[in-house]
Amino acid sequence: MPASLLALKRKIASVQQTGRITEAMRMVSAAKLSQTQKKDKGYTVYNNQVRRTLSRLMSMQVVNQLHKENVTVDENNIAKIDYSDVFGLGITLDLIQERKKIKSSGYLVITGDRGLVGSYNSSVLKNMMSLFEDSKAENKDVKILAVGSVGAQFFKKNNLNVVYENNNITDVPTFQEVLPIVSTAIKMYLNGVYDELYVCYIHHINTLSSAFRVEKMLPIIDLDIGVKEAEAHKDIEYEIEPDINTVLTTLLPQYARSTIYGAILDAKTAEHASSMTAMQSATDNVDDLVSSLTTKLNRARQAQITTEITEIVSGANALK
Repeated sequence: MPASLLALKRKIASVQQTGRITEAMRMVSAAKLSQTQKKDKGYTVYNNQVRRTLSRLMSMQVVNQLHKENVTVDENNIAKIDYSDVFGLGITLDLIQERKKIKSSGYLVITGDRGLVGSYNSSVLKNMMSLFEDSKAENKDVKILAVGSVGAQFFKKNNLNVVYENNNITDVPTFQEVLPIVSTAIKMYLNGVYDELYVCYIHHINTLSSAFRVEKMLPIIDLDIGVKEAEAHKDIEYEIEPDINTVLTTLLPQYARSTIYGAILDAKTAEHASSMTAMQSATDNVDDLVSSLTTKLNRARQAQITTEITEIVSGANALK
């Protein structure tokens, strides 16, 4: 067999082997995607319920406080209220009370630990660098908490202030696994390492779509504390033991931890979806390449046959 035909056959076999690998990787990513989506669904139900409970309890307490002070109960006055006048939460109060002066901002950035995930990691890093440029223009001090080796290595290479990093998150993270990250982020906030915390990650929309998201996690500002929430439940009696401050002291850190965990889980879901899509695209490209190489092989083989027939005919004519 001529060298050119042998080389084409070897190349086709090599490409087909690569295709089998990318297809296997696609199937693995699909399985992990299914697992994280299932976990995310259960987390969402839990987190929404905790959020609803906090909103109801705090709204009722705030409205009662305004009534005691003979202040008009409206959204403007509720927005201006100092929670330290309403709740006796100690250091936990810091989780809901915005600080008067923001000297430093913390960014918990979630990336992956590997490649072969399409534009997943590059999208996070590109958006973060743009965000850091804006912070620099505003003279804001930036502290980075990097979850994922890709982000940690990139930020350190660019001489950015990485105050914490964790590269040991599994593909389907549990709450207990993520708890050290979450607890460290909250502890740093309470200790004044930064005055606000944002979680930055790729949000999973569906298998083919995702979006970069920046969410302010601390202080907690997404609770529905207002007149509507209080009025909707004013006729409901709550039995609280031992008292509302003790309940909130337990629930607020729990809610903050679960919210950050939800962002990490969402990011992992987006990562698996991106990996699955990338491997599907690679597998499709393998099929196209094999088809193209097979056509070249057939043409080379046909050319060889034609040459051999021509030589035989020429030899036969020469003997006449």
